[in-house]
Amino acid sequence: MGLFRPAATVTSPSGDYWELYVSKTALPAWTGNDGDDIGMGGLETTDAGFFELPFMLLAFVWANIIVPLARVVVLLPLAVVRGRRSHAVRIEAVKTFPQREVLLWTTTDAHRQRVLEEIVGGLGQGKVVQPAGAVYSGAE
Repeated sequence: MGLFRPAATVTSPSGDYWELYVSKTALPAWTGNDGDDIGMGGLETTDAGFFELPFMLLAFVWANIIVPLARVVVLLPLAVVRGRRSHAVRIEAVKTFPQREVLLWTTTDAHRQRVLEEIVGGLGQGKVVQPAGAVYSGAE
């Protein structure tokens, strides 16, 4: 089992393919600009000239790539340290097709394997289970 490989995979009776990942680290979210904030004070149309295009592209790259990347680079070591010191284990079930869905459970090191097996069994039957010793946080 590799670092970025799923701990288990399961297919539900309806054909949904789930990959289950077990981790002690909650990765920081990638938060970029939605693009709705860009504008001229609420005006419906913008009159961007030819000379303003490079500045608009630079602002886009800054707000959607450089700032979120810097945020992740700064927060990732903190998240890894917190995860190593914690006894909490995150189990994420991810379905990517036809629409991405992520289900999250939190448990402890002692219950990790049993909870994972119960989740795999429940998803294999097409159910979202609530194993004893785990907290279901819902879908993202």
